[in-house]
Amino acid sequence: MSPLPQKPQGIILPPHPLAFKYCQGAGVELGRSLHNAFNLDCPNIAPCDGVNFLHPQDMEDYRYFVVEQAKYGMEAARVDGVGDFRHIPFAAECLDYIVSSHVIEHEPNPVAALRESWRVLKDGGVFFCIFPKRDAEKSQDVFRPLSTLETLIEAYETDRTVLSAHSEKLPGASDTGWRGHYHVYSLQLMMRLVNWINTRGLASFCLEMIEETDRKAGNGHTIVLRKLSPHAMPNTDYSLLVESCIKNGAYQEALRAAKISLSFNFFQHAMLYAAATLSIQLDDLIESQEFYRQALIQNPECAHYRREYHQLFGEFYRNPLP
Repeated sequence: MSPLPQKPQGIILPPHPLAFKYCQGAGVELGRSLHNAFNLDCPNIAPCDGVNFLHPQDMEDYRYFVVEQAKYGMEAARVDGVGDFRHIPFAAECLDYIVSSHVIEHEPNPVAALRESWRVLKDGGVFFCIFPKRDAEKSQDVFRPLSTLETLIEAYETDRTVLSAHSEKLPGASDTGWRGHYHVYSLQLMMRLVNWINTRGLASFCLEMIEETDRKAGNGHTIVLRKLSPHAMPNTDYSLLVESCIKNGAYQEALRAAKISLSFNFFQHAMLYAAATLSIQLDDLIESQEFYRQALIQNPECAHYRREYHQLFGEFYRNPLP
């Protein structure tokens, strides 16, 4: 279940504007909380609906969630199907989007979660995910070290599940109980994981959008990934293609190529800068600012980037990483 953001009791958080842009068609939300809803017309999937459950422990988790939601003066969100990130109860290639907020950290095996999401998404379908910053839950993650890519890979290679993670008494499970925060993420760690998954052909997700700080609750990071066929996004050098498209004024095609390149290697400051400037050409200031920010994280002393950032967005760049 989604943990409750560190907000005063009774505050209802607004929907996310980017979710309306990217989450179109038939989709699902995983672990909906009514105080933090996306306001999308889609079914809600959770490990327990109050009667049925994936594991007996999920019933206790559900009862706790009902009590916590009552603090916001509302009932728990209706659950339309029992499942989680490892068990999305839909056929292959039938969904246009999957959306979740503060849920994937409750899955001990995020590679398996992304592969399951890729399974049920149509070609072109969107994975829209907000996950907490390490200080979002002061009682859980703020003093824990960030997880490593090696730890996430090990969880996949050993086929870790909530049952095995709990029985092994991993740090997340032992500290927070059943379905706790199994991993502590940064946006950059999540993108390393996406790069690893794509590079090894375990899925083919094209990066659409990132937010270092989400524009919903403001206590998480956002990634938006689009499922493409492997043939549509080969792992190759996209630099010349980006340059050629820009010269021909084909900015949309250039931006797509830049995003695919970042899907295999996010840590290219020149490609992040290209995505930022191309987003400006396509009148998307929000996405442009996020790509500029990531380019500056990779190359923080680039005076050219810093000057443009100030001119475009009316603020001085400050490194958001702790």
